[in-house]
Amino acid sequence: MDIARAFTFVFEDREWTPKLLISAGIALAAVILMPLLFVGLVAVALLLGYLVELIRNVRDAHPSPLPRWDQYAEKLATGGNILAALIVYNLVNIIPLCCYLTTSSFWRDGFVGSAIGLVVLCCIVPFVLIYNIITWPMLALGLARYADEGNIGVFFQFGDLFRTVFGRWDVTIQWIFLSFLINIAFTLVFAIPCVGWAAAPAFFMPVHGYLVAQFADRVEDSPRLIKKKKRSA
Repeated sequence: MDIARAFTFVFEDREWTPKLLISAGIALAAVILMPLLFVGLVAVALLLGYLVELIRNVRDAHPSPLPRWDQYAEKLATGGNILAALIVYNLVNIIPLCCYLTTSSFWRDGFVGSAIGLVVLCCIVPFVLIYNIITWPMLALGLARYADEGNIGVFFQFGDLFRTVFGRWDVTIQWIFLSFLINIAFTLVFAIPCVGWAAAPAFFMPVHGYLVAQFADRVEDSPRLIKKKKRSA
């Protein structure tokens, strides 16, 4: 995968400055307003809707890969579907964490309690790690298919997603490794107050969007021919 181009392709768009500035502003609003749960989620949904359009443009080799910030209602509806899919995919992460946090008060005191808590944590962490290694690429492929079809059901075709993703395990492992490194880098940028809160998500979306588009094209058989036929039908 072309990791360097994932960082540079945005600058091929003549309007990259205003588009990224708007993305940064919405990202900053999402972080600041997240305590107001509904308002924060609206901003996140807008960013996710934008990400879907970006993936579509990259896969179609659009001359201006960054989408315009317009048609907010459409972006919000699209992003809402992505949020729903993310919640479903992350239930396995959320439920063990909630159970651990809820019961941790019983394990704080004494050697035995601390030992039990440590054992439980050691059991949960490997399970969650393996689960995410399997589902991250499935979710990425689901995003690319959703960008083409606009059908939320593509996220829940678990058997087909799994077979497609791990049928090209070499590409999948490469994508997981690159995504992991990029996530670490953007997490460090995000740790910078205010500037990082805006800049990290604004550049995170194009970089990951490009990698998701590349990943989907490599793991699927003749992907663009199939999708273009569907669109013209």
